[in-house]
Formats: sequence, structure tokens, C-alpha cells
Amino acid sequence: MIEAETVDETPLARQRAQPMTPDDRRAMIAAQAIPLFIEFGSSLTTRQLAEHLGIAEGTIFRAFGDKDALVRASVRAFFDRAEAQLSTGIVDPSLPLEMKVAHFVRGARDHARGVFAMLSLLDRSEAGEYISRARSGAFEAAIADAFAPDAAALAVPPEQVGVLLRIAVIAASVPSHNQQPRLDDDEIVQFILYGIAGRPRGKD
Repeated sequence: MIEAETVDETPLARQRAQPMTPDDRRAMIAAQAIPLFIEFGSSLTTRQLAEHLGIAEGTIFRAFGDKDALVRASVRAFFDRAEAQLSTGIVDPSLPLEMKVAHFVRGARDHARGVFAMLSLLDRSEAGEYISRARSGAFEAAIADAFAPDAAALAVPPEQVGVLLRIAVIAASVPSHNQQPRLDDDEIVQFILYGIAGRPRGKD
């Protein structure tokens, strides 16, 4: 009896059966390159990226032409993804205030490190374009929505919280070239909530 032929249903086999469009391939490569650019900076080679993706190095050059085009596509993908997250909400508004700040700080510090790393790949004029996008007010509006339920417990209006959070997180995330000790996430959370004078009297 002739046995039925075994069908390869692995993800790779399905990808081969349904080839990606050029645009989808470029988007995939640019997105997958983001964490590697954050880790290695401009020293990341196309060979390293190809090995990470399990593709031929020539596939990258066919998709982008050169490394500079890949860098620009990855930076654009990083900031586009960040802007998309603003529309879905930065942090759950229903969380208790302290937990909300803690969730925000951890996510925002990771994002800030990514911002510094990705902007370092560009020249000053190109980096300025993305810095200008960050000044659109969308971040502050998203933070105001997230902290609106806590308005009665805040010392500042929810509309000002985003500005203060941005200052605190960016200042704590700027790359340092000296040996000064850095604040950890919990220390930043406590500073945002209670400043340098301690917890307000009469509060837990």
C-alpha cells in the first residue's frame, strides 16, 4: 500500500508556500532589526542581522539597497509603533495610582533607551524630525486620559502629568558616561509620587 505523502506544515514551509510581498518583507526586516540596533547601535552589520533572521544577507540588500536605507526604515518603524501605542493607551486607567505610575515608568524607561539608541543612528537633521514629532502633544494627551480618574489625588492637573513624567523618565534614562549611581525603577516611582520631601503627612 502506498502511504500518503507527509505534508510539511512548519511555519517556514507555509512562508515558502506563500511568499511575502516586497513591502511586507521590508517591513518585517525593519521591525526585526529594531532590537538589534538598540543593542548594537551603528556597529550592527547586515551579516549579523541576516544571521539573526535566518535569511541571506543579499535578501537585505535586495529589500533596501544599502544599510543606510535599512537604518532609516527601522527608525521610522520604531517611532511609528510608538505613536500607534499612544492611540491604544499607554497604561490602564483603572489601575491604582501607584501601580499605574510603576507600570508607566518601567515601560517608558525601556522606550526612552530605545529612543536614544535609534536617534543615535541618524544625523542631527534627521533626528530633529522625530524629536519634533514627539512634541505634537499626543503623549501628554494620552497620559492625561490615563490619569484623569486620579485627578482628586493629584497635586497637579492630569494635563500636566505627562510633562512631569517625561522629564523624570528622560532624565533618568539619558546615557551616562560617568560612574554615578543610577536610580532604579522603584526609586523613580517613589520620586514621582512623593518628591524629595517624603510621603505627605496623614497618607499611607
